[in-house]
Amino acid sequence: MPDHAHPPDNPGARPLLADHALKKPLKVLDVWALGVGVVITGEYFGWNFALKDNGPVAVLVASLIVCLLYLTWVLALSELSVAMPFAGGPLAYGRRAAGPAMGFVMGWSMFLECQFATITTALATGGYIAFLLNPAAPSDTVAVWAALATVVIFFVLHVWGVKEQSTAMVWMTYGAILGLVIFWCLAATNFRWDRVWTNPLFPAGKGWRAVLDAVPYALWWLVMIETVALAAEEAHQPHRTIPRGLVWSQLTLIVLVVLTWLFACGAVDDTQALGDITVGYPLAKVVAEIPVGRSPWAIYGFGLIALFGMIASYHGMVYGTSRQAFALGRAGYLPGILGKVHSERRTPVPSLALCSLVTAAFVVANLKYKEAIAVALLVSTLTALVWYVLAITCLFILRKREPELFQNYRAPVARVLPVAVVVLSIFAAVVYVGIDIKVLPITAALYAVGLIYYFAWSRSRLKAWAPEESSARQARVPEEP
Repeated sequence: MPDHAHPPDNPGARPLLADHALKKPLKVLDVWALGVGVVITGEYFGWNFALKDNGPVAVLVASLIVCLLYLTWVLALSELSVAMPFAGGPLAYGRRAAGPAMGFVMGWSMFLECQFATITTALATGGYIAFLLNPAAPSDTVAVWAALATVVIFFVLHVWGVKEQSTAMVWMTYGAILGLVIFWCLAATNFRWDRVWTNPLFPAGKGWRAVLDAVPYALWWLVMIETVALAAEEAHQPHRTIPRGLVWSQLTLIVLVVLTWLFACGAVDDTQALGDITVGYPLAKVVAEIPVGRSPWAIYGFGLIALFGMIASYHGMVYGTSRQAFALGRAGYLPGILGKVHSERRTPVPSLALCSLVTAAFVVANLKYKEAIAVALLVSTLTALVWYVLAITCLFILRKREPELFQNYRAPVARVLPVAVVVLSIFAAVVYVGIDIKVLPITAALYAVGLIYYFAWSRSRLKAWAPEESSARQARVPEEP
């Protein structure tokens, strides 16, 4: 079998590689900001859907389960991202551990997770702006135009450059955290413990089933933290930068989750109303309903700062979606045009354009389909769970077959953590069967489309020089015929 570990040494090969190379400017603060920023929208909306028919205590228990899942996940993920610091992330792990088919399934899973999370956040950002402009009757038309403006603005920012958008990400993350602190202070003025610690703790007749039903929405608190793994190819000294940035961002987020849940549920009498599927702005709704919210300075002051939470996450989600599409295109799993970068700015313009167009299409479709935001949220979290389990499978395979890959970084409690990730992920995935919004058929159809494209077209057109492919070939992973 010929050695494809390196591209052919000829004048035509070097420019081709130059068209697919990224800069490496990101340090620990940048990675922390990316990790917190991409997830912090979960504190501003989405988790509140778990309150419907379940109650605050059930949501707390579900949220703590989710926090445990993600804390173990980021520690295990650090091993893979440091061992294979490629923009392809999941694609690289699956390709090296089990061949191109596994690489595609993992890369496709994360692409779907990122794309639908981006759609969810764009819709929520538009709805949030519409609420601020008219709290009594938010306009659907205004929401669509605001969401489309968000798509365009951040497409331009990401095309501009990775260092520039990373600097913006740091400041937007600070603003998003400040918005939560302001919310806690405002909500504390109308806080009562009996609204949080209800009697009975779980809804009568439902019991612990309420916790299970809350889990799929509670996942939104922290989903997309793994986007940081996609930054490994653009990180300075990834063996130090990625683990530190991931862990610090995760610990920061756990604190934000607990305090946001506490003050949101403790400030209003009717937490069921917060769980309505049309409420994409629960924190602003809480402020509007408490006495301090009668002051325009309170609701609009908080609302404007809270927009940082929405756009910070949208910003990070666009980063994750475009990098995954870029890596899949660069390696030949998706159309090759997606794997090209701008000749000067080194940003993946075609993949950014595709992701932005898909998001814009779903934003417009939301005018007719009001459950779009909940469906997109659940598809995002479910596809995430799929690749978490597959990633840990790859981790065990590679640890056994290529232990030298992990000499720069090993997770603490290295044997227990991955098992915990698998158990918690499977538990979380199973409960999707019982929720009202049926996303399993939609998710299955999305995987079917991807697999048909892979086996019918791209399997025989993979690029030997792509980093994910080259890494796997160096390791002499058997190729599919």
